[in-house]
Amino acid sequence: MKLKLYAGMIIVVVLGLLVAVVSAQTATPSPARSMGMSDASNHLADVLNTARASDVAITFDFIIPLVTGERVWTVPDEAAKRTISAFGLDYVCFSEPWNDGSRERCTPFSNISSITFLK
Repeated sequence: MKLKLYAGMIIVVVLGLLVAVVSAQTATPSPARSMGMSDASNHLADVLNTARASDVAITFDFIIPLVTGERVWTVPDEAAKRTISAFGLDYVCFSEPWNDGSRERCTPFSNISSITFLK
């Protein structure tokens, strides 16, 4: 009788642990401080201002490439004649020669996974 009681308690404990492990694995962590999209965009615009003021090359790593096969761009790019033409609170635009004029490629900050520059 005691053996069945111990076996039943062990099964209950094991099932409880299993439920605890599964719920811990599927729980969504809550951030310590939530930064809104506008806050993140303002910070990226500030970083771009700093980099452009330093007159250094800036390397962009895109989530979705603006040109197929070109996920990483460094501007200014002498070979492609590509430069940053404008940026706002939530976007950046690049200019490059196109026929007799220029082509503008713009992307939201949400498409940029990182930027790198020398300070």
